[in-house]
Amino acid sequence: MKKQPDSGKTPVPPVLKQAQWIWPDDQFWDMHHCFALFRKTFDLKAKPRDAILYITADQSYRLYINGEYITRGPARGFQSRWPYDAIDVSRHLKKGRNLIAIRAYNPGTGNFQYVFQGRAGLLAALDAGKTQIVTDATWLGRRQPGIRRDSAPGSMQLFAQEHIDLRAEPPDWFAVNHECDASWKAPSCSATWHDMPWADLEPRGIPQLAEKWWPAAAVIGAQTGMDSRDYMNIRDVACFRYEAGFAFLPATGSADRISVPALAENQFASYLIDFGKTVVGCPAISIPGCAGGEAIDTLHFETIGENLSPDYIPDKHCRMAFGGRVICRAGDNTHEFCHALGFRYMIVTVRNSPRPLTVNVVLRWQGYPLGKAGHFSCDDDALNKIWDACAWTQQCCSLDAYVDTPWREQAQWWGDARVQSWNTFHLCGDARLLRRGIAQIAGQATPEGVTYGHAPTIAHSCILPDFTLIWFLTLWDYYWQTGSAEPFETHLDAVERALGYFEKYSDKKTGLVGYDERFWLFLDWTELHREGFPSVYNLWLLIALERLALLAEKTRNKAKALALSKWAAKIRKSLSRLVTTDGQMRDGFTVAGKIVTNASLHSQVLGLIAAIPGLDEKTILEKRLLPYLWEDKCDKAVPSAYWVTYILSFLSERGHGQGVVGFIKRHWTRMAEHGTTWENFAPRRADESFSHAWSAHPLYHLMQTLGGVRQAAPAWKSITYAPVFHGTRCDTAIPTPRGLIKSKWRKTGNKIRVELDLPPGVTARVSLFGGKSQTVKGQWRALLPADRK
Repeated sequence: MKKQPDSGKTPVPPVLKQAQWIWPDDQFWDMHHCFALFRKTFDLKAKPRDAILYITADQSYRLYINGEYITRGPARGFQSRWPYDAIDVSRHLKKGRNLIAIRAYNPGTGNFQYVFQGRAGLLAALDAGKTQIVTDATWLGRRQPGIRRDSAPGSMQLFAQEHIDLRAEPPDWFAVNHECDASWKAPSCSATWHDMPWADLEPRGIPQLAEKWWPAAAVIGAQTGMDSRDYMNIRDVACFRYEAGFAFLPATGSADRISVPALAENQFASYLIDFGKTVVGCPAISIPGCAGGEAIDTLHFETIGENLSPDYIPDKHCRMAFGGRVICRAGDNTHEFCHALGFRYMIVTVRNSPRPLTVNVVLRWQGYPLGKAGHFSCDDDALNKIWDACAWTQQCCSLDAYVDTPWREQAQWWGDARVQSWNTFHLCGDARLLRRGIAQIAGQATPEGVTYGHAPTIAHSCILPDFTLIWFLTLWDYYWQTGSAEPFETHLDAVERALGYFEKYSDKKTGLVGYDERFWLFLDWTELHREGFPSVYNLWLLIALERLALLAEKTRNKAKALALSKWAAKIRKSLSRLVTTDGQMRDGFTVAGKIVTNASLHSQVLGLIAAIPGLDEKTILEKRLLPYLWEDKCDKAVPSAYWVTYILSFLSERGHGQGVVGFIKRHWTRMAEHGTTWENFAPRRADESFSHAWSAHPLYHLMQTLGGVRQAAPAWKSITYAPVFHGTRCDTAIPTPRGLIKSKWRKTGNKIRVELDLPPGVTARVSLFGGKSQTVKGQWRALLPADRK
């Protein structure tokens, strides 16, 4: 795999260096929640064979060419090396007059995926052979009229609601033949393409998001009523009626054709739409034949109550109020909202309509183009549904980054991202989202070197030192998947700074790192010990140090490898003092150095993974892990739906795959019925997420247990093969850098026929029924007695 150059080394296309950042007016005045429109017309003597448009905007853009929507971007990033897109637009251009039209957006503030740096801008350059077009003073631009600038935030973590009055905006502003009035003017321009704060540019590094129109959703509820306040002038379309409760009457119909009756003054008609499962994308509404002044409001939810009441709780910590407003012009109206939302249920409310209307609601779905080369199928329909729900959840949480949930945050939490990368490797083998995220986490840290829990972000309360340790481990994960240690080499300075923090806050005698009250020591959503010198925290540090030492060896940095190994050895020795007389692991030391009495499952599993001297694996399995696996017996520190993946991985590697499958079936069947996996095993409605890919890990657990395929060497050079024969059949396919690995077994009568297909360069160590293992290549077949144990 080619090394990805760091910022400052990536060549910027020469044509893009000729462009200037543009914006309609003074970029330091009134930037809050700003939409801007741009147009550039030009002539071509012939349709070009090749034409690349390099384009970016701070914060985002939607691109139209000759009246046709093309794509959106860029991917999230930092202004110091702002990302740009390279779009092949040759098929959209024509001989004669052409138009590039762009709707750009800047929030004027930061959130959980964007850091505002005081300026907004659009930068673009078209390279169409002899014709080159760049952003400069020859373009036309203006702030989009009709936008309500003080609309409410959609959530604490995301962008504001979009309210637009289409009476102020001609519907054909992006059409070639649109006649621009005096409001369209030459934009203000930067001095150069790398004017501050955009000191450098970098290519996107990942594909453009896939987009498509989602099939028509179903109307499942309707209600009419009277507004109790001046609802036409409020800034939050979610605020008016759910305080007192509101329910829909059951209804049927299709969202792409909602018939709305004429409404009296202050009367509204609302419709509840179900998209069938969580979806991600930009809602679009079209309403033909309007009188003018009709208001169409949208609201979005993950869940609804049993009586068709929206799950809206305005005083919760995230303050979710996802919605928007369109005020119609006379005649036909169409509007597609700017920001992608994650939701299942949508409410459309119509008011100020003096005559009947037909409202058409559609969704432009979007997501990272994961594909689905990976495959799992067995004869247990519940497990198939669980796998499908996990795969769909991973798709919903794969955007321009691994996001925790598309619902309330869309933040690149790095503990989540690690699990999601494992899901992705088993789905399609693509390591680019992980690689890009590694760079972004490296790009935002405290002065002492601790990386932020998610990045880019303004969430200074979301600095998690344990997620910095997870970031170390993802450098290893990338090497394990691809065989390349490039991220470790590229980000070695960030690694050194972060290690400096852990060294600074470690006890010099024991090597153990202590709890830093300035930051959020997450560890897991459960009652783990955190004060003093926690075991779980230090076990992660130990494991991370040893992985970094191996990477240092791979990159011929022997001195660094030795130093890291010595530190790890000191921590291992210190942690061995926490081993009880029966071979279990206590949860840490107090500030005064006393041993705490708790002994969580987390400490047992990480202690065994880290090979802490004195731990008795047999005792821990029999007394702690297997009772939890088979009977859900656990102390107060119950592992979350996220962290349990480490327990399931450990147990399946130790030969307890049958129990792992049973555990998954017990705890994930309800999630599968919902369609996506959840933030917790029992999330609180309207407060926690029902679409969280950090709990979608049964995707790979099922492929490793029933499918039997487990990676055993970097870049999948070798695997272990030991399927769990649950049921009568299983088909599994896993994409790897070397090709597709296929596993298939069938139980017929008293025989099991097993088939394993390996691509060139991959070997498998086969171990079935605990018998003698053998190493195989290519196609391997076996016929086994089904009654063997």
